[in-house]
Amino acid sequence: MANIILDGETLDIEVLWKFCQQALDPKAKFTISIAKSARTKVKAGEDYLRRIAEGKETVYGVNTGFGFFARARIKANQIAELQENIIRSHSCGVGEELPRDLTLMMWLILLNSVCRGHRGLALSKLDQIVASLNAGMLSCVPARGSVGASGDLAPSAHAVLALLGEGDCTIPSGKGFARVPAAKALKKLKLSPLLLGPKEGLCLINGTQLTAAMAITAWNECRLLLDTANMTAAMSVEAMRGSHHLTDRDLLKEHRHAGTLACGKAIADWWQGATGISKSHEGCNRVQDPYSLRCSPQVHGAVWEDVQHAKKLLQEEINATTDNPTLFPDKNEVLHGGNFHAIYPARVCDRLASAMATLAVLSERRVNMAMKEDKSGLPNFLIKDGGLHSGFMMLQTTAAALASECKSLSFPASVDSIPTNNDQEDHVSMGPIAGVKALQIAKNLRYVLAIELLAAAQGLDLLAPLRTSKKLEAAKAKLRRSVPMLKKDRVLSKDTEVTAALIAAGTLLHS
Repeated sequence: MANIILDGETLDIEVLWKFCQQALDPKAKFTISIAKSARTKVKAGEDYLRRIAEGKETVYGVNTGFGFFARARIKANQIAELQENIIRSHSCGVGEELPRDLTLMMWLILLNSVCRGHRGLALSKLDQIVASLNAGMLSCVPARGSVGASGDLAPSAHAVLALLGEGDCTIPSGKGFARVPAAKALKKLKLSPLLLGPKEGLCLINGTQLTAAMAITAWNECRLLLDTANMTAAMSVEAMRGSHHLTDRDLLKEHRHAGTLACGKAIADWWQGATGISKSHEGCNRVQDPYSLRCSPQVHGAVWEDVQHAKKLLQEEINATTDNPTLFPDKNEVLHGGNFHAIYPARVCDRLASAMATLAVLSERRVNMAMKEDKSGLPNFLIKDGGLHSGFMMLQTTAAALASECKSLSFPASVDSIPTNNDQEDHVSMGPIAGVKALQIAKNLRYVLAIELLAAAQGLDLLAPLRTSKKLEAAKAKLRRSVPMLKKDRVLSKDTEVTAALIAAGTLLHS
């Protein structure tokens, strides 16, 4: 993933996410380049904008103020100052700063949109921005302050600010990153400050780049956590000696949903057919398992559908023009509209937030079932000497707390519009808020699944000498290299953190 080519048409969300992870490695050497076809389009947009700027026609963002001030006409000798002012005035974000990978992803989504040729950014300015990114220079961007329309303005302005030589940025330095004044970084990297022409300040901050970047990150988290949930469900069914019938293909085909079939197969693949454990309780008197086991393919399947739909929407979003006004050089036309509205990636974030909260709730119920001897067939709280030792008693409480927090966070932000800009911008997406919530739910879900994994592995150990499938035994063995079986009470926070880290790395999913 050392190179990526932007053409405005074919940027892939998985490729984009993987590429941007390099921004977290100070030793990474990557190259962003612009496709030849895109350079032609960008140049056409640049030439058309220059003709507009030299004319007398009133064009929003070129020779007018912004938002409510759209009626204010700007003098010709103030056009450059206008573009610098929008960057400074809109750099008003607060709170924790975005991680470098998200900031880089914002830039690549924006620049890919520029490559469509409808924004008007000069080709030389595009090359200048790309050079700064290739050098590893990224602005320090506060995460809070965007309502997701008209575009992610405040964070995008902060992202641009450093290229003007103002504010702070981070650059690679030895084994880490140094936070330095932007002017100093430009000098060190032998780069010139960005000088903005007509509309260029506006075109560099308009768009859905932060919301889309957050949605892509949430999507990547969700698909990994869904794969993990399929594994933990398979292990929990084995640990509590549940029926494998829940993944019977003929049964699941009758549900008529692709997600149910996909997740049923994913769960069954972990068993690899009958296991020593499943054979040990053939013909038992348990007619049906609780829903937390039996309905796993259906519930996980609904999440699978959300992940598939989210990918389609995000693919379209990151290859779109999300500016206003939008230039059409071939038609000699400037059109005003609302492509900057981040409602699509905002709703993706909300949908994924709800999906991950659903996985957390179901996972916690499987953990809860494992705690009860009469339901699981395992010792209460998964400890042999109960009473003297509490075992997993409070770990289930932690899972319950996290699952409940996920429920509280899953209220959709995108329905909670609030008017801004003297009611000129009277419906907004709240996309970054949706993104923040989705990413927090992802963290919580990772911990809940870690707790389920610990409980299920403990259950398998308690069933010895009975064994599950080779595939599940291999996953458990990887876990046990870092987290030993619980034989007597110990502090379990570290166990959960270590397991969550293994989940985040995808270590347990691959043999």
